[in-house]
Amino acid sequence: MAARGHDGKAPASAQRSCAVVVPAFDEAATVAAVVRCALDSGVGEVWVVDDGSRDGTAEVAEEAGARVKRLPRNLGKGGALAAAASALEVDVLVLLDADLVGLEPAHVRALAAPVLAGEADMTRGVFRGGRWSTSAAQRLTPQLNGQRALSRRGLLAVPDLAGSRYGVEILIGAHARRAGWRCRDVALEGVSQVMKEEKRGLLVGVLRRAGMYLDILRALARRRGGATGP
Repeated sequence: MAARGHDGKAPASAQRSCAVVVPAFDEAATVAAVVRCALDSGVGEVWVVDDGSRDGTAEVAEEAGARVKRLPRNLGKGGALAAAASALEVDVLVLLDADLVGLEPAHVRALAAPVLAGEADMTRGVFRGGRWSTSAAQRLTPQLNGQRALSRRGLLAVPDLAGSRYGVEILIGAHARRAGWRCRDVALEGVSQVMKEEKRGLLVGVLRRAGMYLDILRALARRRGGATGP
């Protein structure tokens, strides 16, 4: 087992193990491309957490080469990440959304490398040069980006991780700030996401987005100090 520091920090000399975790809920149309890219990056095993999907997400992910953890019901993104972090025995996790477009293996390696080398405690991806809508959203609210690398121990230390649903990135950022993590942004050139309205249709997409914002507002309400965090 690699050496570990307190609260997610590790010495730069540690030889660290890594896995990629992709939380997915009804993402059969896009998850395979993300899985293949993550596998090609060579950073470690690729796990898809099927968060109660009804569209064959688990089967598509397995066919693409991922190992799949199936949840019996939808727990939300935070619950899916908590389930993966609790089950895996690695030092570093790379977190990727299942609906990414334009992701390349080099992007995954760029997220993982600073944490694996002990140069940062967390990296956060920032979309650039992809679709205008997603790149603009990232510039306005970079703290919501789901593309990150951090220690498994650090993720499990995030308060209310399992119950945070779509508020998980807000809580990760708040915890990182409180714990004094060294955080680094990583440009993800040409990467974007399929928007909820495109995946689900306008009405269902708007309702899903409203639910996401509600989860985020709940997470913000739980934060202390009112700072935006990393």
